[in-house]
Amino acid sequence: MSRRRSAFATTAVVAVFAWFYSFALAVPIDTGSVSALWQARGHEWFGAFLAQMLDGLSFLWGSVIRYEYAVAPDSAWPVLVFVVLLSVLVYVSLRTGADGPYAVAGRVLGASLLAGGMTNLFVILGDVEASPDGAAMLSGMVWSLPDDGIWLGLSLGLVGGVVAAHVVALAQLTAAAMEQGERGDSPAPVKTRRLSPAQGRARAVRVATWGALPTLALALVGGFAWDYGPDVYSDAAVGARQAWVQMVWFAHASLAAPDDPYSLGGTFDTLIWLPRTLSSLVLVALIWLAIRLMMARWQRGVEPSALGVIMRCWGMVAVLAVVVGLVEGAVFPAPELALPAYTRAFDNVADALRFAACFGWSTGVAVALALRLSGGSGSVTEPESAERLPEGSMDR
Repeated sequence: MSRRRSAFATTAVVAVFAWFYSFALAVPIDTGSVSALWQARGHEWFGAFLAQMLDGLSFLWGSVIRYEYAVAPDSAWPVLVFVVLLSVLVYVSLRTGADGPYAVAGRVLGASLLAGGMTNLFVILGDVEASPDGAAMLSGMVWSLPDDGIWLGLSLGLVGGVVAAHVVALAQLTAAAMEQGERGDSPAPVKTRRLSPAQGRARAVRVATWGALPTLALALVGGFAWDYGPDVYSDAAVGARQAWVQMVWFAHASLAAPDDPYSLGGTFDTLIWLPRTLSSLVLVALIWLAIRLMMARWQRGVEPSALGVIMRCWGMVAVLAVVVGLVEGAVFPAPELALPAYTRAFDNVADALRFAACFGWSTGVAVALALRLSGGSGSVTEPESAERLPEGSMDR
């Protein structure tokens, strides 16, 4: 997309963030009361979801939106980090992609989720660095993570994506109206020589397979190496290294049992391990399918640059990880906790986004390298020759 349209769309997303901020500063809301109101109407899930989205606004410095257990930030620097990351990621994502309204909305959603996840990690690291005993604080933060910035990114991505798509569509209509009657000096025609359908499908399958390998490897490492999975107790003591792993690793990305399944809990609980294995397989399969669909679009149009490929795949992994985490937590709630299913699902969203923010870029790098090694997305563009030799003549 052009620089001007990307800048307009990014400005629109930042304007939505400013509106969110003004709302959070002006309207005092107790999110616990919102949840209780919808619970009384028989819509407990929706009330909890709405309260969680509103609670994301409490991440903003000076916000008057409060929850019973939420602590308002005492510094503005996390908000500044979020705004900078949001502006950069949204602009780069839009600049390196096409200008279709649905594509714009999807890229804004992915960029906003990444901004929320990376800000969340920066807040955690900043708090640990500021603490005199960083390791002990890191271990304690595993069970009390400040996830409000993640939900702010999700809310902003949903609303800002729709607004950015309308802004781009309006810019396209304006440009089309101004360009009517000015098509006399059209550029030279371009002739595209494409691979055969079988060759194009084979190349797309190879690229998708290579792109899904990083997530598959991470899931295997998560299952074999980290001993906190199937039977770990939530109140088990953890060190700084294990605490960091639990914060950045998608808790359900494990395709095998830990090294010692009897190390903490004493029993190997397949009711916990099996859903994690299934959700990991689903995540890998969805990433493969999404890359395959993107490859099909690139073969019909213009292949993005390497940076565009990385950003698009990174945001795609974030969106898919959030969806898988939400569904897995809702369908397979923790059997050892007497909590509603949505509580586990909301926790999974934060875990999934931290995982995607840390490791999702590896999928984009793998896809970009696979495209480069395979010679592009499957089409070769050649300018049409301006001069044609008479039939039967020879070039001497």
